Amino acid sequence: MPRTKRTIARDSVLRRPAAGAESQVQQGLAEGSQSTRQTALWLSDEELEWLDSHVRDIRRGGWRGITRSALTRAIIHALMDQRMELSGVSGEAELVDLIKGAVAQ
Repeated sequence: MPRTKRTIARDSVLRRPAAGAESQVQQGLAEGSQSTRQTALWLSDEELEWLDSHVRDIRRGGWRGITRSALTRAIIHALMDQRMELSGVSGEAELVDLIKGAVAQ
């Protein structure tokens, strides 16, 4: 008996829709943005739990494809717009305080 329920096919997820097809909601950064590179990032269990908690909240809100990487990139992009003088910082705790001050403004 043929399936009556349509499931997601690989090509429906990974390829771009054909011309004239229904437009889909675009997520992520603009097409012209820079390509990404993989890098190692050492985080504590507490920091990973914080990231995962926010990823879960975003998924509950509707963006099913959110990843830790996307959230981390978004945080970095938000901080890139802040004016921060980082020269002379002598430790991670001081850096945290400086970033908190910049974000609070």
